[in-house]
Amino acid sequence: MPKLIFIYLAATFLFLSDIKSQTENRSLSLSTEHFNTAVNARNGDFIVLAKDSFYLYNTAREKSWLAFKYKKNELDTALKQPIELNFIHNSKQVLFYAGGGGQIYAFRDSSILRLDKSFLQKNQFGACGFEYKDKILLYGGYGFYSYKPYFTEFSERTKEWFLRPYANHQYLPEGRQAVVYQIDKKKDFFFMASGYTLKNPFFKNVSNLELNDVWKFDLQLNKWTRLGYIDEKKKIRNLRFPFIANGIFYAIEKGPDNAVVKIDIINNSFKIYKTDHLVDQILVEFGTVYNPKDQHIITVIKDTRKANTYTVVLIPLKELEHSLIFSAKYYRTLFDRLIPLFLIILVLGCFIYFNAQFRKRKRLKPDSNKTIHFNQDDQSLSYEGNIISFEEEHLIFLNFLVEKGGEVSNNELLDFIRRGQESTDTLKKRKLKLITDINQIFRICTGLREPFLLELKDDNDRRYKDYLINPIYEVKV
Repeated sequence: MPKLIFIYLAATFLFLSDIKSQTENRSLSLSTEHFNTAVNARNGDFIVLAKDSFYLYNTAREKSWLAFKYKKNELDTALKQPIELNFIHNSKQVLFYAGGGGQIYAFRDSSILRLDKSFLQKNQFGACGFEYKDKILLYGGYGFYSYKPYFTEFSERTKEWFLRPYANHQYLPEGRQAVVYQIDKKKDFFFMASGYTLKNPFFKNVSNLELNDVWKFDLQLNKWTRLGYIDEKKKIRNLRFPFIANGIFYAIEKGPDNAVVKIDIINNSFKIYKTDHLVDQILVEFGTVYNPKDQHIITVIKDTRKANTYTVVLIPLKELEHSLIFSAKYYRTLFDRLIPLFLIILVLGCFIYFNAQFRKRKRLKPDSNKTIHFNQDDQSLSYEGNIISFEEEHLIFLNFLVEKGGEVSNNELLDFIRRGQESTDTLKKRKLKLITDINQIFRICTGLREPFLLELKDDNDRRYKDYLINPIYEVKV
C-alpha cells in the first residue's frame, strides 16, 4: 500500500513539473509556447489549453490556477498552437476555429472536441470570427492570393461550411483582413471598418493597401450599407491585440505610446488611453481575451527572467482605461463630408442676400446728391441748377403727382389723363407713353441711370398698380 501511494505522488509531481506552472499573483508561468488562452463567458473561468493538459482559474472561486488532464483531446496535431487556433469572443460556448477556416473546436467537459467534418481550408487567414444566433460566421480573410469579400457560415446539420448569400443588386466592400468590428445582436447588425487588402493584383505587387471605409451589414437582409470614412489620425496600423469587451472593440497598440484604443462603431466613438501597464510586452501570437464576469483580460507576456518561459497574466480592464488622451468621432459620415460644402453655400447665400439688401436700402434711401427741385411758380424741375426739359403735359402730371404726395394709383392716373370718351386701350397707351417719356427726358437731362417714376404692382393682384416718384430722389418744392 505505501508503495502505491508513493507511485501516485511521484506521478502527480512529474505531471505538474512537466509544465512548471506558477500561481503567484494570479499569473501562470509555462515552459512551453504551445498553448491557447480562452474565457468561459458563462461561468467566468479563465482557460489555458496546452498540449496535454489545461488550466482553469476563476477569481470568484480559486486562489490559484488549477491543472487538469484532458478527458479527450481531438485537436488536429497539424495545427500549431497558438497561432493556428483562434478563439471566438463573446460566444455562449468556448469555441475555436482553425486559422484560415475549416476546423471548429469546442472546449467542454474537460475535453477539446471537434465539431466539423471539414478540413484545413487555408482560405480565410485573419478573418473576423463571431457567433450570431448560435451560428458561427467568418468574415473576410486572406487565402489563395486574394482577400475575401464574403461571409462563410458553419452548418450544424452538415458540419460543413457554406457561403452566406448576399442580397442582389448592392455594392460590396472590398475583401480584407484584420478588420475593426462590432456585433449588435439586438438589431441584427454587423459593423466593420478598416482592414487591409491588396494594392494591386498579386502577381504584379504584393504590397497591402490600408482601407478606411466603414460598413454596416444587416444579418437578416444580408445587405451592406456604407456609413462613412475614417480619418488618417484614427487608423490603427498595429492592430495586433484586438478583443471585444462589453460589446466594444479594443486594440492594444505596441510601441512608444503604450496605448489602448477603444472603438465603438455603433455610437461613432474613438478613444485612446495612456496606460501604465507594459502592454508592449504582450506577445502577438497569443492574443487577448476579455472576461465579462470579472472584467479582466487574459494575455501572455515573455518571462525575461527565465529562458523559454511564458507568463499568462490577468489585467483589469479599468486599469487599461487609465488616462484618456484623445477622444473624437471614429468616422465621418457622408453628411460630415458635405458640411464644408454646405457652409460655403450658406456663407455665399448670406453674402448674396445681405448684399442685395444693402443695395436695396441704398437704392431706396434718399441721397442728398440726388435732389430734384420743383418750382411750382414757373412749373419747372431742375437738378444741380439745370432745368429738366419736360413738356407741358409732363409738368402738369408731375405737379399733380407731387400734390398727391408723390404716389397715385393706376385708376387715378387714368382719370387724370382721360380726354372724353376714350377706350381703355387708348388710355393705357397714353399712360405708358407719358411715363416712358418722362423717364427718358429725365435720364437725358440729368445723366442719372435710375428712372424718375416707378410702377409698382400688387403682389396679390397683378392688375392693381401704383405710380410713384422713385424714393432714391428727394423732391424739394
